[in-house]
Amino acid sequence: MLSIKIKNAAAIILCTIVIFFAAYTPAMEAISAATKPSVRLPIIMYHHVLNDKSKLGKYIVSPKEIEKDLIYLKEHGYTTIVMEDLINYVKNDIALPEKPIMLTFDDGYYSNYTYVLPLLEKYDAKAVISVTGGYVQKSTEEGNLNPAYSYLTWDLINELVNSPYIEIQNHSYAMHEICERKGCMIMKGESYEKYNEEMINDIGKLQNIIEEKTGYRPTTFTYPFGFVCKESKDVLRKMGFTATLSCYEGVNILSGKEEELFELKRFNRPSGISQKKFFEKFIE
Repeated sequence: MLSIKIKNAAAIILCTIVIFFAAYTPAMEAISAATKPSVRLPIIMYHHVLNDKSKLGKYIVSPKEIEKDLIYLKEHGYTTIVMEDLINYVKNDIALPEKPIMLTFDDGYYSNYTYVLPLLEKYDAKAVISVTGGYVQKSTEEGNLNPAYSYLTWDLINELVNSPYIEIQNHSYAMHEICERKGCMIMKGESYEKYNEEMINDIGKLQNIIEEKTGYRPTTFTYPFGFVCKESKDVLRKMGFTATLSCYEGVNILSGKEEELFELKRFNRPSGISQKKFFEKFIE
């Protein structure tokens, strides 16, 4: 009789556990997601940097403005990070600084090397430079570099890959243009298979060249002109990219999910706006 009672009690307990987890697991997951601490990550998008005041505008800032930005961010307690730091936070649970911020430079202008790198060294800051392969190849072949219009060369990129202040990422080889195809978007009537092939031939080509020239393979793709399509995300994942940078505007709120690494939002930094006016939109 005692043996039967014990067996009945065990069965009841087991059944209760099964019912509990079947009914409560979704709730537990929701509570876990809600209570997990999130990270606010503003990402700033720069392009060209020039000393010529007549050329400054929406996508061109002066070295002095860059320097004032770095000073302002330091004074407000921000620490610059790069994509490697962000990916390690998500994938390896490595903590980020208390107030992280990311500085990104698109296209791979030689002015980033001439003016930006010395400032990063001076203020112990880091930045991401997303290079366009075709521009780099042309600049390498032409030589006679001029910060007013030249792009980085493969030798300079190799140097920057080994710098603790710069991280190099992929901005396409020859898709940085608006023609029949807008950036790297799929074209009307183009099959997925053909689109996939075009992406591999262009973006994958740049991946291979950078790795061949430097020994480093980029982890992140930066969308040319911010053009995004649903097919691109799938193709880029299959190509091995861990993250993408978009031109959508806003502060990234990250809880550690891998999905959050794609289409990261950025704020374009134009010239002629004070640090306070520009940064106050996301500075806490």
